[in-house]
Parts: sequence; structure tokens; C-alpha cells
Amino acid sequence: MKSVTLQINGMNCASCARTAQQALAAVPGVQSVTVNFLNKTATITGGAEADLIAAVKAAGYTAHLPTRNRAAEEARAAQLALLRTAGIGALLLAGWLLDLPPLAIAATILAGFPIVYRAGKALLAKRLDADVLVAIAVIAASAIGEFIAAGEVAFIMQLGEQLEAYTTRRARRSLGSLLSLVPALARVRRADQETEVPTADLQIGDIIIVRAGERIPVDGIVRSGTAAVNQAPVTGESMPVNKEAGDEVFVGTLNETGALIIEARRVGDDTTLARIAQLVEAAQQREAPIQRTLDRLAGWLVPVMLGLAALVYLLTGNIERSITVLIVACPCALILATPTAVMAGIARAARAGILIKGGQYLEATARLHTIVFDKTGTLTHGQPEVADIRRNCHHSAAELVGLAAIAEKMSSHPIARAILRKAGGTPPDPTSFTSHQRGVVAEHAGQKLVVGNPALLAEHSIAVTGDHHDILVAHDGQLCGSIAIADTVRADAGAAVQQLRQLGIAKIVMLTGDNRRVALDIAGQLGIDEIQAEVLPEQKAQHIEALKKHGRVAMVGDGINDAPALAVADVGMAMGVTGTDVAHEAADVALMADDLSKIAFSVGLSRQALRIIKQGLWFALVYNVTMVGLAGSGHMHMIGGAIAHQFSSVLVILNAMRLLRYR
Repeated sequence: MKSVTLQINGMNCASCARTAQQALAAVPGVQSVTVNFLNKTATITGGAEADLIAAVKAAGYTAHLPTRNRAAEEARAAQLALLRTAGIGALLLAGWLLDLPPLAIAATILAGFPIVYRAGKALLAKRLDADVLVAIAVIAASAIGEFIAAGEVAFIMQLGEQLEAYTTRRARRSLGSLLSLVPALARVRRADQETEVPTADLQIGDIIIVRAGERIPVDGIVRSGTAAVNQAPVTGESMPVNKEAGDEVFVGTLNETGALIIEARRVGDDTTLARIAQLVEAAQQREAPIQRTLDRLAGWLVPVMLGLAALVYLLTGNIERSITVLIVACPCALILATPTAVMAGIARAARAGILIKGGQYLEATARLHTIVFDKTGTLTHGQPEVADIRRNCHHSAAELVGLAAIAEKMSSHPIARAILRKAGGTPPDPTSFTSHQRGVVAEHAGQKLVVGNPALLAEHSIAVTGDHHDILVAHDGQLCGSIAIADTVRADAGAAVQQLRQLGIAKIVMLTGDNRRVALDIAGQLGIDEIQAEVLPEQKAQHIEALKKHGRVAMVGDGINDAPALAVADVGMAMGVTGTDVAHEAADVALMADDLSKIAFSVGLSRQALRIIKQGLWFALVYNVTMVGLAGSGHMHMIGGAIAHQFSSVLVILNAMRLLRYR
């Protein structure tokens, strides 16, 4: 079913987002709704577009489809809002310095009208939110003649909104900066001529020339040329990657040396970078479990604070104290603590080449007890390589592999490919070649070459003695030696396992369909706690279910035959999804590069995010209780209360923004 994203204006708190979500969910045909008040967006599956916009309007807000130049529109709106706030501040200052009440009243009306308007809409919609508390405070202060105080409260609230909007825009810019890496122009070869065209006009199949120092404008395949390409914006890799004919390249990456001729395969919104941005923005709208708990808390916190302000007035008879309680009691910092940290954490992960598909997976990754690895293609390279060579004759190891390569040149078997890679270069063609189930037989320079298992050599009356590997090589009727073929362990696998141990992961497990002997060998090299070998894909999911009884479990795999296990795990991590369907459907975390160190980075970042969320929540709770106590006891004036309220919100947001610099 089709999903639509709406830009919603007028939301200022989690309560507003919940109201908009309820209104949209009530529209006929709607299957699911996610609203993010930080991004001011809603993603809806089902329902007619006109009905959705009308529902938002009926709830007290406005909605429209996002435009391509959303960032520029937001920047202009922010500038106008800042100028308006500065003008109100100047009026207030003049009214106070010159002792002119009309100026103070004008400033109060200008600053307070948006708040009162939003509060009125909230009451008409039968809801209580933070705007209602502040509106009551501003109206009450004006009613007792405290126009300067009322104006300053409204002014400080508006200024605080500007600061909050600025910090959340900064978090979004860390993601938006990815798309700014796409060059505006591309050099295209058409009709044997080079012309520069806007990147937005590129088409699939275009031949594009990228020289040293230029960014690649499309996802494509290198047709000719060699270059070192910095892929950090897409994959998070710290070192440039050498590219040559046949290699895939991605939009926004930087050609550091050489020149490349590229055929465009994906352009515009279909490129890897664009899809990353779309996925991350969608992920930031998915709430963490802790956020859903706080949203429910906010539903009854506002009426409690109204009751508390009334109680203060009944006990003290002091209206100013009661108004100040209303101002400081708004739970904005409490509600902002989680979504800002989730937004910053997911944006930071995206810059490192890690796609975390929602706040719930960020939180689950922080609480992991066990990490399960697939073997083939995850801990190992996923293709056989020559691991060892044993000689039984006068030929050197290089000569032995060279003879085997001649015999295997015409074979398409993976073992043959491994031998040819080890030999390097292009071996001469054999004069004859026959493939058998147990190996190959060939002739070269008038002599017979037999490469295969002992049974094949026995068929050709070649004696096999001594200790040898699985692949035997015979030349001119004599055993020359043997070659061991194995799926080699990734160079970074041992360090990755060690990093996870240092982070305190309780158990590291390997699940593989390979035989137990091979699994034990690799587990021994890496120091893995437990192995499950000779396991079918559907059995992997059963093992994951058993491990979940002891704590949260992450499954790390290549996302192909591991899909059932990835889906069952608390956190499914798919390796190396660059250039494919960016985030596998079954995975919750997608690692853009085959870099195992990103797993520890994900765990560390998620734990830091959870720590920052808890810091924000505890700070907001203790701070609000303290401020309410000071206001109720008369130790804080209305203006001080407004400053204190905004200070707590901005401090919580700035603390969350520290995640953008996580190392």
C-alpha cells in the first residue's frame, strides 16, 4: 500500500504529535501513522491525501506535501521568525526602559498571540498541552497588570522555540549534508563530445567522465580507467578504495587520483545516497520503547501541573507564584530527551556507513547480551583461497601452483578460481583438458597433469604417500605436492570479536551450515564462545529463539540465506549492503561496507545514546521538581521561571547533540 509523507506546521511538543497522529489514524483507509514533532513530518500508509490534510487541519494544524527545497524554506522561515522575535524583544526593552506600558502591551500581544492561538485550538480539540499552560500564565499575568512580565515570558518562550528549532535543524543538517555531496554538474560524453549537464538531468546509460578531485554524480559501473575513490560518505570506510573497469562506484564519493569513465546505473532519487537519506529520515520517526512510555506520561502530566498550580494558589493566595508554577512545570525537556538523542544517534550512525532503522533498534542494540555471527561471507571472505602448499618433489611452491593453474585454467569450479588467483598472471593453455567429478586431467608440453583428490590419482596409477592436503597435484605420473583450499578469515574478524568483548558482550556465537571441523578451526582462531555447525537456514532461527531466553540477541549475516535468523533476532545486522537494496527487509541495522568494526561502533554508539537519554530524563525530572518547588515557595519570579524552563529544554537538546561527535 502506498505511503505518503506530510509536512505538518504548528506542532510544538510530543502532545501535539500525538494529537495529529490520532487525527490521521481516524481517517478511513489509514493502516499506519508515524508522526515526528522534531522533523514536523508524518508518514501515513493508506488513506486519501485530501482527507489526510483535512484531518490535520481539523486537529488544529496545517499540512502539505514536502517540497524539494524544504531546507531553504525552513531557513527562510527561521530567519523571519528570528527577526520577529528580535522586534518583540526591542519593543519590550523600550517599554521597560522608557516606562511605556503601551509598548509592553504590544509586545505581549505579538509574542503571546501565537501561543494563545495554539492553546485555543488545543482546547477546542479537547486536549491539554504545554501551550495551554503557558497561555494561561501569559493571560493571568496580563490580567493582574504584569504586562512586562507577561511579555517577557512569551518572548522567552518564543526565543526558546527558536533555539530548539536551530539545534534540531543542526541534527538534520548532519544527514542533509550527505545529499549536498552530489555535484551540481556532471561531465557527460554524448555523440563523441564532452558536455557539462545538470546532475538532475542525467539518465541511466549516460557515459560520465570523472577526473581527479571531482565527486561522482551517479551510481554506476567503471567502464575504463583506474582511480582511488574515497567512499567514506556512503560506506564510512576511512581509506580510499582502488577502482578499475567492472567495479561499482557510488554518488557523492570523491575521486582522489586518476580518471574514470562511468556508465550510469542509478540516478536522482534512486541512488544509494538518496536512498540512505530517505531510510534514515524514516528511521528517525520510529520511536524507541522508552519514548512511547514518556508520551503516555505526557498525556496526564499537563493536567497534574494545572492542578498543582491551582493548589499553590489555594494554599498561598499568591497568583504570581501560581503563574510561575505553570511556566516551569511544562515537561518539555522530559519529552525532548529521547527523540533528540535518537535523531542524533541515527544521523551519526549514517555518517559512519551504518543504517539503524529506528529508535527501537538503537535502544535494543544498547542492551545486547549475545551477538551471533554467520560464518561464510561474514567472518570469512565467502570464497575459497589457497591456504597452504606442501611439496613432494623438486618443484618450488610457485612452480607447483603454476602447474595446477595450467591444469585448472579451463575449469569454472571455485577451487580452480582460487588456484588461478594464487598463481597470478595468465597461465598458458593446456593442449587437452578433461573435467572429472574428482578433479581435472590436462596435458601441457607433452606431459600429463592430474589435479584432484586421491581417488583421481589412483585411477591414473599415481602413488599417494605421506601427509597431504585435499587437492593433490601430479606431474608426469608423479605426485608433486598438495594444496589446501579454505575459506579464509577476514583480517578484521579477530579485532572485531575482541572489541565486542571489551564492550562487555556476554556471549559470541557462530552459526554456520559448514562442517563442524571447519567451524571449530575458525572459532579457535577468533576466540568465539560457542558454535552451531551444519545448520540449515531455517534452523538458524530456532537457535536464535533459544538464545533470546538469556537476553537480547543480535544476528550478523549477509542478509541472503540468513534472512530468517535476521528477522527473528532482537537486532538483525546485514553486512555490506552497498549498491544492493540498501537495507535488507529482514535486517534492522544495515552495514554499508563489509567492515566488522562497525558492529562494535554500533553497540558503543547505541549505549552512549541510551546513556544520554537517561541523563536527559533524570536531569529534566530533577530540574522540573526543583523549579516547581522554587516557584511554589516564592523563590522564583515569572521571568526567571521562563528562562529556567527554556534553559532546561535547550540543555537537554545540546546534550543529545554530543552524539553527532561520537568516536
